Amino acid sequence: MAEAEKTVGKSTWFASSKERKFEDAAELYDKAANAYKVGGFNHEAGDAYTKAATIYRDELSSFMEASKSLSNAGQCYKKSSPSDAVGAFHSAIALMVDAGRLSQAAKMSKEVAELFENEDVPADDGEKSSIVAAIESYEQASELFGMENSNSQASQCMAKVAELCSGALDPPDLLRAARIYEDLGKGCLDSNLLKYNAKGHFLQSIMCHLANNDSIAASQALQRYESMDYTFGESREGKFSQQLVEAVEGFDTEGFATACFEYDRISKLDPWKTSILVRVKRSIDDEAGDDDDDEVDLT
Repeated sequence: MAEAEKTVGKSTWFASSKERKFEDAAELYDKAANAYKVGGFNHEAGDAYTKAATIYRDELSSFMEASKSLSNAGQCYKKSSPSDAVGAFHSAIALMVDAGRLSQAAKMSKEVAELFENEDVPADDGEKSSIVAAIESYEQASELFGMENSNSQASQCMAKVAELCSGALDPPDLLRAARIYEDLGKGCLDSNLLKYNAKGHFLQSIMCHLANNDSIAASQALQRYESMDYTFGESREGKFSQQLVEAVEGFDTEGFATACFEYDRISKLDPWKTSILVRVKRSIDDEAGDDDDDEVDLT
């Protein structure tokens, strides 16, 4: 590091020697970063990679090397300071997009989203919650994947957006989640390989409408999905959707619990479905005038 700083401070007369000076300094910073990383000093390694990236970008206009160093910095910072990792990754993403390396930018955007989601990293401007920042990063990743025709990965990112909108956002944006799940279901129907996944997305959309206290929208969605996919009505997901809608419309808590129990026996309810169904159950209890504040039991 000291040798790199000394090299940067050297006086030079000619453009070629100035360029060589900065190339040497950047290589020394990279060398220092590798030594720090081997020694387990991850934050110091990240700082050294960042200094190398600054020289590559600002002095040498070597944007590919700059993005590579920033990516390395982010990977080191992940182990010591996730918020610094996000900053490094964002800078790398901007350079990758400008260079047309969209697949790499998309993967890094997804990595940033996962940091916001799992590490509770504060957003850059300090005004957004980490969940909002995660949603925006997943959306960016989906858009970039879509530009490269990586449709499966783009859909996975949008499924995460819907999951966070409905399950982690406070207050939840259930209507937006319902629309995303519907779009994902439609997209699956266009592919012979993925068409069987459409039923799951349609069920999620209907559940979001019900959790949003809108059984009319849920019923209309159910009819719409049956017309889009002729197999939906007789499928396990379609029958479960019908039972849920009927239970909510009839304030039938017993029928709701039975439907959940029967579905869970064959297809285990995952944490997201369980949380949404608990919300639906509470709405039925409220409409039925049940003031019991005990923990909701779906079965």
